Amino acid sequence: MQIRNFGYGSTSQPMKEDYRSTPPFADRLGGIHPNHHEVLYISEGKVQLNFISQIYVIEGPALILIPLNTYHKLVLISKNYSYFYWELEDKDSNLFPEFEICTIWNHLQLHMNESFTEQSMITRRIDYLSQILKSDWATEQQSLFHQMSLSDITTILALIRHVVQTYETQENKNKNKTLIHREAPAPAKDTIEMLVRWMEASYWEKITLQTLSDFVHLNPSYLIRMFKKYKGITPFQYLNDLRMKAATGYLSNSSMGVQEIVDKTGYQSIHYFSRVFKQKHGKSPIQWRMDRLGKTSEQ
Repeated sequence: MQIRNFGYGSTSQPMKEDYRSTPPFADRLGGIHPNHHEVLYISEGKVQLNFISQIYVIEGPALILIPLNTYHKLVLISKNYSYFYWELEDKDSNLFPEFEICTIWNHLQLHMNESFTEQSMITRRIDYLSQILKSDWATEQQSLFHQMSLSDITTILALIRHVVQTYETQENKNKNKTLIHREAPAPAKDTIEMLVRWMEASYWEKITLQTLSDFVHLNPSYLIRMFKKYKGITPFQYLNDLRMKAATGYLSNSSMGVQEIVDKTGYQSIHYFSRVFKQKHGKSPIQWRMDRLGKTSEQ
C-alpha cells in the first residue's frame, strides 16, 4: 500500500496555497476514485455523507473509509468544520478493508461504541497524524511524513477490521440471546425503523419475508401491515428500491459489468434485474449506462 496524496480543509485554518495537495473544495468534496481508496477524517463539524445509495449524517470526530470505485459525496452542514484525507493505492497488498467492512464501519460512526478499546486507539492515532499534517514540518518532510502516515494508517485499518469483526460477533450473540430470551416487544414504529436500518446495511444479502420476520420477531402478515403503516410501502418494495438505487449508483459511477452489479445488489438473476430495471427506467441497464455516459461527456 502507498500514500498517493493527502491534505486537509478547515474554516479556521485554510489550506496553504503552496501545499502539495488538492485545494479546498467544500462544495464538491466527493465523487468516485477509480484508482485509489480514501481515508477521510472529520475532526470537527457535522457532515452529510452520501455513500452509494445510503445517506448518513455524521458529527465529528468520525473516520470514514471510501473504497475505490465507490460513489460518495460529502456535504459540510455546520459552519465550522475541519477534515483530513489520505488517498491510498493498494493494488497488491489488499490492506484496505473490503467494501462490506467499510460499509459497516461507516455506519458505526453514527453511534460508535466507546467500549471498544480499539476505538480510542484509532482516535488517538488519527488525531496525532492530523495535527502533524497541518504543520510546516509535514510540508518540508513530505517523504518522511508519507512513511509515518503509511505506518499509522496501516495500523488503523487493521484495528478497524478487528472492531467490525468484534461488532459482528457481538451482534450475532445478541440475536441468539434474543431468540432464547425474548424481551418485551419494542414499540412498532421503533421496530420498523430498526428493520429499515438493517435492510439498508444488508440489502445485497438473500432476504426473504421470513428473514425479516425472524429479525424483528413479528408475524409476517403483521410485519407487512406495520411496515406499510409507517413507510407507506411493503418491506419488499422498500428493499427493491434500495437495490435499484444501489444498482443505478454502480451503473453511473463504476465500470462494473451488469452481472457483477447483480451479484453486489442481491437480485435473483441478471434476467430478473434487467426486466425490473427496464420497467422502471424504460430501457435496459446497458443502454441506460450508455445514455448516462453520453450525457456526462457532453457536459
